[in-house]
Amino acid sequence: MPVFSREHLRASGAAIFAATGAPAESATVVADLLADANAVGHDSHGVIRIPQYINTIEQGEIDPRATVVVERETAVSAVLDGQWGFGQVVANRAIDWGLERAGRYGVAAATIKNCNHIGRLGSYMERVAERGMIGLLSVNSHGGGASVAPWGGREGRLGTNPLAAGLPDGAGGALVLDMTTSVVAEGKVRVVRNRGEQTPPGWIVDAEGHPTTEPADFYDEPRGCLLPFGGAMGHKGYGLGVVVDLLSGALSGAGCTKGRGFRIGNGCFLLVVDIGRFQPLGEYAAQVRDYIAYLKASPRAEGCSEILLPGELEQRERDKRRAGIFVEDETWAQVLDCGRRLGAVLPEPAA
Repeated sequence: MPVFSREHLRASGAAIFAATGAPAESATVVADLLADANAVGHDSHGVIRIPQYINTIEQGEIDPRATVVVERETAVSAVLDGQWGFGQVVANRAIDWGLERAGRYGVAAATIKNCNHIGRLGSYMERVAERGMIGLLSVNSHGGGASVAPWGGREGRLGTNPLAAGLPDGAGGALVLDMTTSVVAEGKVRVVRNRGEQTPPGWIVDAEGHPTTEPADFYDEPRGCLLPFGGAMGHKGYGLGVVVDLLSGALSGAGCTKGRGFRIGNGCFLLVVDIGRFQPLGEYAAQVRDYIAYLKASPRAEGCSEILLPGELEQRERDKRRAGIFVEDETWAQVLDCGRRLGAVLPEPAA
């Protein structure tokens, strides 16, 4: 597999998106967030998405020149209409708005509709936490993308419906939880397929509801589906998935999941809280540091070498991948094909 720097992935993506007619700023925002996902080990939300986005543009479902419209607004709430532009551009605008309004009024809540895939939720929550605030972000599939079976079902009725939270860790960093309510994100199956591998048991079932490890059983017709997270207690993941669909779909106006025949995008719900309006930031930080120390001091189960916190693996992976990021041969071939089709001039890899 080829190895690239984060900057090379970012610059390559920006060149490809700019070649679609996207403003340079928008192309850079999208490419930067994709490269950041690769940098922290979430290849499912990295440059593997470039071919998907280009195909969606060619199908007329992403308008690379779209501008965000604030449809409704109060001092502490807003409804943003992404006009079916790049999801990352819309989500970035919502985060900017949420940070500004929470800084002025203590709390801010926003919803997003008519929005394409926004990428890795954790990147947005890191921004919020690093500003000394708390963030909560949930996303559904805007009515389409029914890829997850309800508890007890064997056909997709929900999206992967991710949920993320970001909180300051009391030491200048961020605690970030970023999880799907399905057992894995759809993109994880995509990565496995591009590597020519099988999925671990328990991720997917085929169209008849039988357990399978073949990615083709998920992507090819008749299509199988992902399972809600939780294994034998999958009703918990299913229940959270329903809550996310309602917050992100019904509240935003994007719509709850209706089936695979409907347009796929992201409906979003965002909440930003200024900690200082509830608790002096120094006291909050001291409590968080004490709590982290208490958690990490737990006697460890057999075979466990360390107690980790949400987001800690990603930070370690970021440090590790500064030396280079592996990209699957198939994924990179698809990225290069996008560049050729669009006539984009991609940077040469560093020697």
